[in-house]
Parts: sequence; C-alpha cells; structure tokens
Amino acid sequence: MNANRIIDMIVRQVMRRLVNKGIDKGIDMASRRGGNPDQAPSDAGTQKKTSAPRHGQNLRQAHRVTRQMRRFMKF
Repeated sequence: MNANRIIDMIVRQVMRRLVNKGIDKGIDMASRRGGNPDQAPSDAGTQKKTSAPRHGQNLRQAHRVTRQMRRFMKF
C-alpha cells in the first residue's frame, strides 16, 4: 500500500465517524425538541405526560439498529 491510500483510508474513517456523530447529535436534538424530559413540570399533578421522550428514544434506537445493519450490507 502506498501512502496516498493509507491517508485516504484514515480520512475516510475520520469523516465517517464525524458524520455519524453529527447525525446522532441531530437526532438527539430533534427528539428533545418538545422540551427537556429530565426537567419535571412545576405542577406535575395537573399536566398529562406526553409520549414525546419515549418516541425520541425509539427514534434513537431505530437509528442505531439501522446504522448497525448498514455495516453488514454491501451494495
């Protein structure tokens, strides 16, 4: 292997990791868009809980599974 191919491989791996982290961060931000799920509302007894945090977790899990499946699928 020549140096050019080695450098290309390293750059490709770094870019892949950066893009995946960016996608994960974007999905995390989109799933928290409705509010902060860790922060309890001041009048917890009067407000009904929504399923937005659970939906965000499902999206993150589906994205993770899709990313793992993509590793094994060669096109």
